[in-house]
Amino acid sequence: MTVTTSTSATIAADPQTLVDAETFGKLVDYFAADTYVTRAYAEQAVEQFLIFLKAHADNVTSEGFGMPLPDGSIGRVVPTLPVDAVWHSVLQHTVPYAAACEQIAGGFVHHIPVLTEGMMDGTAATFTLAALHKTGFRVDTEFWYGEAESCCPPNPPQAGGGR
Repeated sequence: MTVTTSTSATIAADPQTLVDAETFGKLVDYFAADTYVTRAYAEQAVEQFLIFLKAHADNVTSEGFGMPLPDGSIGRVVPTLPVDAVWHSVLQHTVPYAAACEQIAGGFVHHIPVLTEGMMDGTAATFTLAALHKTGFRVDTEFWYGEAESCCPPNPPQAGGGR
């Protein structure tokens, strides 16, 4: 008797392959040093950040740049706090950050903090998670649980305006 099994599960791609090894190493080194985390954690976090950039690049040319959200805004891929921490760290090191953007998105990806109702009610996070999985890269869900939040207050003080 012969038993055969068939699996249709696909193996997700390694996020480290989104950029060259030198760029990946520099991003990891800078994030680990800036935030005092272990190298293993830094590698995982940077991997998730790179998938975030890929999901952004895959959706930025979509009509309306995403999906309509209940508040009428358009859903964009949004980071969770752990992924946003990577973004803030690597933005300080523009050479490897720009290299990663070029390799993944074909150009520089600007950090433009927004806060939408979709971020507050969870629909933006749902859209983001779907977009991440759609990239085909390995998504580590521990970095994507929780609400997407804006890293900046909704009404930051303006220059010359006092507190």
